[in-house]
Amino acid sequence: MRFLPRCSVLAVALMLVGCVWLRLLEVKNQLDDFDSHFKVVTTDHLLVEFLHPVLYADDFRELTRMEPTRVEALPKGSRWHVLFEKVDMNGKPDPGHYDLEFVLSFNSKSRLEVWDFPPPFLAAAPPQFLEASLRSLGKGEIFQDQRQLKVDPKHLPHITAELPNQARVKAGLGQPALELDHEDGRLWVYRYRVNTPHIEDEEGNRRFALARFWFDPASKTLLKFTGKFIGLKLSIDYRNFAPTTQASRSDED
Repeated sequence: MRFLPRCSVLAVALMLVGCVWLRLLEVKNQLDDFDSHFKVVTTDHLLVEFLHPVLYADDFRELTRMEPTRVEALPKGSRWHVLFEKVDMNGKPDPGHYDLEFVLSFNSKSRLEVWDFPPPFLAAAPPQFLEASLRSLGKGEIFQDQRQLKVDPKHLPHITAELPNQARVKAGLGQPALELDHEDGRLWVYRYRVNTPHIEDEEGNRRFALARFWFDPASKTLLKFTGKFIGLKLSIDYRNFAPTTQASRSDED
């Protein structure tokens, strides 16, 4: 079996526009000194607290070209709820109600203070791996022509935690919309439709999001996860977190 290319473990695609671009660069610099600028709280959710907020609510509007599902007024700020409703490949709602809702809290100056990743999302990106991926972004290289930030695997920590597997992903996200054998492993595809009062969607496909999972056919462990949510394209190659001996063994399979 030929595995996926391993040139990077994580890539974030960014719509680089004017002042938003400068603020994104500032966030990247903050990520390089993660503990001074961020706090991670893990319960059944994963909360990323921005200790020195930079990004504005309007930055997210510009990046995603859409409005949140609903906005909740707070005594000192606001809270955005962005709901991705699970659908099948034909756009029919999933009867299991395995939806994903991301919550972003903004302070009185409309700057992002907290990003809440919901429990189902953590089935695909467990807290240890998600936090390590976020920390690594500060070491990433920006490719402006591709509007991407990529992280070299050498900047990633080795994590001995158990990798996600098919059972865990299915428990969190339900039945995939599509399953097939792929040259890079067993592929599961999940499809979502964002619930929003407004979205710029000239091509007719921005309302939908796909999450893809590649599993090792023998062990059923997750090899790679890619997805796009709220304008954020995330790609995690879990093998790059494995100790060297384990990663080498996977390459030889």
